[in-house]
Amino acid sequence: MPSPSPSPSSSRRVRRRLEVSHKILDAGKALFEERGYDETTVAQVCEHADVAYGTFFNHFPSKADLLTALANHSVTEVAAQLESLAKRRGTIEDLLIELFAAGAEHVERLTPRQRELLARIHSLAFTESPADRDRRFHAAFAAFLRTGVEDGRVRDDVAVETLADVLSITYASISMSWVHVQDTPIRERAAASARFLGSSLAPRRPLTAPTSGS
Repeated sequence: MPSPSPSPSSSRRVRRRLEVSHKILDAGKALFEERGYDETTVAQVCEHADVAYGTFFNHFPSKADLLTALANHSVTEVAAQLESLAKRRGTIEDLLIELFAAGAEHVERLTPRQRELLARIHSLAFTESPADRDRRFHAAFAAFLRTGVEDGRVRDDVAVETLADVLSITYASISMSWVHVQDTPIRERAAASARFLGSSLAPRRPLTAPTSGS
């Protein structure tokens, strides 16, 4: 017997709850970037989002959980970017150069407060993140590469999971290194990494047999 469809009132409640969660998330991100995570209080987030103080805790158990939600959101953004990129034309090297260049340009534009927030998100991702977020980050790169294998743009002689490990770790480490070391030549590193990975991930060309008499 099929499950009953949700009632209109139930759908509205779900939609309203998501809208409020997004308002709180946007307010928290804006204040963390403007004032810093430590200097921002839950009360300030509520005032900025125009929600009651108690409403915050209906959506996020603590301010730290708001930061966790931002980390989850960043994974979702990367996944969407990869999904869009997989539909583009070009070699795997072309696509990776575009991906890494966009990432480098983004982090170069960050203000000191935004860098501080990104550093906290990175720290959360690598030391406190639940396995689900790690899996989703890795899965986004694996899906991108799997599409590349199907299109003939990515080599098929190495497991996609292995290729995704290398690509996702390199992508994350470049932005993290710039956040912590400001004089890192991020554009140059990003471009060089993209070219190397693009060459490494491309399908292997068969060796040409030597011609007789050569």
